[in-house]
Amino acid sequence: MSRKKIIVRGPALSLSGYGEQCRFALRSLKAYEDKFDIHLINTGWGGTGFIVEDDEEREWIDSLLMKTMPYIESGGQFDISLQVTIPNEWERLAPINVGYTAGIETTKIAPQWVEKCMLMDRIIVVSNHAKYGFDNTSYKAQEASTGAVVDAKCQAPVHVVNYPILPREGEDVDLQLDYDFNFFTMAQWGPRKNLDNTIRWFVEEFIDQEVGLVVKTFIKNNSIMDKHFTEQRLQAILSAYPDRKCKVYLLHGSMTNEQISSLYNNKKLKALINIAHGEGFGLSMFEAATYGLPVIAPDWGGQCDYLHGKVKNKKTGKTKNRPLFAKVDYKMGQIQPEVVWDGVLIPDSQWCYPEQGSYKMTLRKVYKDHGRYLGQARKLRKHLIDNFSEEKQYKLFAEATLGEEIVVVSPEELPKISVITSVYNGDEYIKPFLEDMVSQTIFDKCELVLVNANSPGNEEAVIREYMDKYDNIIYKKLDEDPGIYGTWNEAIKLCTGEYITNANLDDRKSPQSIERHAKELYLNPEVDLVYADSFITDQPNETFTENSANGRRYNFLPFSFENLKTVNMPHNNPMWRASVHETCGEFNDKYRSAGDWEFWLRAASKGSKFKKIDDILGLYYFNPDGISTNPDNFEWKMEEEQEIYNKYKDLTL
Repeated sequence: MSRKKIIVRGPALSLSGYGEQCRFALRSLKAYEDKFDIHLINTGWGGTGFIVEDDEEREWIDSLLMKTMPYIESGGQFDISLQVTIPNEWERLAPINVGYTAGIETTKIAPQWVEKCMLMDRIIVVSNHAKYGFDNTSYKAQEASTGAVVDAKCQAPVHVVNYPILPREGEDVDLQLDYDFNFFTMAQWGPRKNLDNTIRWFVEEFIDQEVGLVVKTFIKNNSIMDKHFTEQRLQAILSAYPDRKCKVYLLHGSMTNEQISSLYNNKKLKALINIAHGEGFGLSMFEAATYGLPVIAPDWGGQCDYLHGKVKNKKTGKTKNRPLFAKVDYKMGQIQPEVVWDGVLIPDSQWCYPEQGSYKMTLRKVYKDHGRYLGQARKLRKHLIDNFSEEKQYKLFAEATLGEEIVVVSPEELPKISVITSVYNGDEYIKPFLEDMVSQTIFDKCELVLVNANSPGNEEAVIREYMDKYDNIIYKKLDEDPGIYGTWNEAIKLCTGEYITNANLDDRKSPQSIERHAKELYLNPEVDLVYADSFITDQPNETFTENSANGRRYNFLPFSFENLKTVNMPHNNPMWRASVHETCGEFNDKYRSAGDWEFWLRAASKGSKFKKIDDILGLYYFNPDGISTNPDNFEWKMEEEQEIYNKYKDLTL
């Protein structure tokens, strides 16, 4: 399968929940770059701030943004759109359209959402709770063609993909807490998150005790003005309890992921509280649980996907799925009138209302018997580690986006690969070339076969240095120069790999090049040769990741025998099965420049199947002194190519 060009539209740089959702989507697609050619349009999200860290992920996101606009302006098209937002903003942008949303925190989705679902080919949500809203909402609607009244509901398949655990190194944050035991809550201050009651009921329960509550929050954004309003709101609650002994601390403003992690690891923060009316997923609870911090929450909402785990009964030996958190009882009821949001939150939908008495009692239990809940949290953490890995969730997301199962091939499954190289006049290139080879992701699965065509240079000294470090380098020096194709034939005689590829001294490969080629052959047993595009540079010894190509590339056509007659599509980036030589023999060493083209034509004429990998995996150096690029060789080179063309021009397959 060729790579799908995908346009992701979402708040990739926002500090909001949807921002993290968008970055998760991007990470998932990046994990399968052999399947997706990723482009990005960044959007905002409400009044939330933006990521300021200048890290590797931010640099990668910026690179996606920089390549996207020129591509769109040039008329580029996409195979898939992935839209990370609430459904109100979904639209058809490509032949296949995927909506990715947190879903709704209530029991029903709005009619406008049902209507937007009709535009989507697939929908991805973050929890089974969110999926329920899409699958179980219907409205009476009149069919335009017949006038009949029907149940309008979401018809697109809805896939659930949870977030993965992403443990991060903590960055110390001095909280200056007065007491050793503190609860912790983190949420935007609004009706749904129920922060007023979270704070008020805590104070009432611990009014005479040395217990603290740390509140990480904001009202609308992280501005100084917002901090002022947030402090006023907090003081309005606390002023009703002037003689309280318990403490409430406000954390306001943007925090890095590392700083947030430090909160979960802080020894004075004993449990996370979330008594929101509803959560699509509840990222703060999930993150806290991955750090082994006890969680206090209702058993309703997106958190149900991960706050339960299998526990083994010591007496019976049987395992049972049970809650591994401190449960707060609740009642269901209609959402508050003030949160009705046209087109999003509808008046007759419901969410949960945590009960005051149960909340207070649960806080007390966690405070008095913290060791028990800490043990419970450790079991939950193990459950998450076992079931919510990055590898698993990224694969699920990529499959949901693509609409088909992705077969993952581990490097261990791949057969040995032989890399053949002709060494001649390569003093300038040999060391950078060898560094490029040993940097391949699966170099340990390769044997590098270097054949010295009686070069006048001193390449051997460098080669010997690398042979001392790597036992998978094979070297042979010939007494005379048989030409490049004669040298390749000598190298092939030394090969023991099931797959063969060539590597020229002055060209470079993507670090994933050999792995990508090998996996494509492995997954397509009917294919005998695969090839890919290359960037083109006129500067020697550049690398694939740092070069001056500026997008200049060989953009080869998909394989057909007719196309192969007109251009050497495998060029400098092929990999083929060693068995091809059993049918087709050796390269014809009478040719000086186009012997590989002749061999590919010969192989295709004998039934070998070719396939193009839709990606750029090489860097071709347009060497002015090269055999095929030196203008002094133009005349005989054209004669050679004409001879080969005449040989196959009338052959049809």
